[in-house]
Amino acid sequence: MKKIVLLAFVFVFLSPAVFVGFTRPAVAQETIYIRADGSVEGTDKIHHDGNVYTLTDNIVNQSIVVKRDNIVVDGAGYTLQGAGDPTFKGIDLTGRSHVTIKNIEIKAFGEGIWLSESPNNNISGNNIASNDHGIWLGWSSNNAIFGNNITNNVDRGIMLEFDSNYNSISRNTITNNGYGIQLFISSNNNSISGNDITNNFYGILLREASYNSISGNSIIDSRFGIWLENSSSYNSISGNTITNNYQGVWFRESPYNKIYCNNFIDNTVQVIFPVPINTWDDGYPSGGNYWSNYAGVDSHSGAHQNETGRDGIGDTAHNIYPNNTDNYPLMGMFRDFSATSEYHVQTICNSSISDFQFNGTAISFNVSGENGTAGFCRICVPTALMNGTYKVFVNSAEIPHTLLPCSNSIYSYLYFTYNHSTQEVTITTEFTLEEEEGVVPFWMQWWFWTIIIAGIAVLAAAVYFLKKRKPPTQTAPV
Repeated sequence: MKKIVLLAFVFVFLSPAVFVGFTRPAVAQETIYIRADGSVEGTDKIHHDGNVYTLTDNIVNQSIVVKRDNIVVDGAGYTLQGAGDPTFKGIDLTGRSHVTIKNIEIKAFGEGIWLSESPNNNISGNNIASNDHGIWLGWSSNNAIFGNNITNNVDRGIMLEFDSNYNSISRNTITNNGYGIQLFISSNNNSISGNDITNNFYGILLREASYNSISGNSIIDSRFGIWLENSSSYNSISGNTITNNYQGVWFRESPYNKIYCNNFIDNTVQVIFPVPINTWDDGYPSGGNYWSNYAGVDSHSGAHQNETGRDGIGDTAHNIYPNNTDNYPLMGMFRDFSATSEYHVQTICNSSISDFQFNGTAISFNVSGENGTAGFCRICVPTALMNGTYKVFVNSAEIPHTLLPCSNSIYSYLYFTYNHSTQEVTITTEFTLEEEEGVVPFWMQWWFWTIIIAGIAVLAAAVYFLKKRKPPTQTAPV
């Protein structure tokens, strides 16, 4: 019996599993190199054609170190999978520039993609999942990270630190990470736009990061939507939808930021610990933010909200926290639509909006809401996109609208109301009287040009016959 107990003791307490935390030892991992001379070392699963390196199969228990600039690494939908060793990087771009990483699934590494002292690279269309960190940038500027799916990474989805400036992070789906996006230690002048950021502990965190633009993101179901701390100042936070987070925005020792045209919807705490010198609106008529807990009404308009008529902005300010006031709270959600590559159309509306289109002459979109309730829309149209006398139609029937007095040579602001259901809104500029009545100017009429062409033909024929009938020249007799 004593021997059995002793053997059990030895097996349990002296087993190698005890010394590695009852986990399997990491599988040995090897490295693939794309050399400066263009050669590939360490695998036969990367096809090399000029400056394009394409995976031809899944690669397991290996990482890739890139030693060459001006190339494309195309995953072609295949997977690069590590052995779970946090010291390895999936793709290492140390000291590289003008490298594109695309269409690859990267998982089970310490860092999925690592950039250090690496400017002007593109990371797009990748699935980066189940790493410690998804994408890490240090001392790296002017990179574009867009269209990636970044999920289930233990710590950071995307991390910028140590003077990583002027980077663009856009149109990524960032889900179930510890931090969705973090900017740290003098990572300034970066753009974070159009990302779907869902169910992370922190949606976006800035620490000692200033002059960044955070715009047009959807930040949902996180513990903290946007967190700024440690003198993260002079940042612009605009056009984001911040919904159903425990805390919408948290400020700690971070003054001089500007927060406007965001939608704060049903967060347990909309804003916490703001400092008194942040700005919560963009003045009139741009306005402030939409707050789902704002209880004010819209009966007046104008910069002092004392003019006749509605304008989509609350008549009274929204007090967020002591010494923090949104002077122009929005009465409906703010939305920004790309009409062309150059011009945007912006709406404040209490309806859901879908199917926005601009066909070159007219704006159209669908609105929907609870049947029987009143809907409104304030739309801001660049005059360079459409200019003139506007007409507004709902389901092809013209409705009254107001061209707000704040309209100018750059923007036209229209306000109109309707009854809720699913309806199509169309906005055009009014035709001239002749065009509206179907009268085309004479110089555009078919008969005008027929007469002109016929006249030219008759004149040419007359000249020809006159020349033909002219008598021959007589010579004097000798």
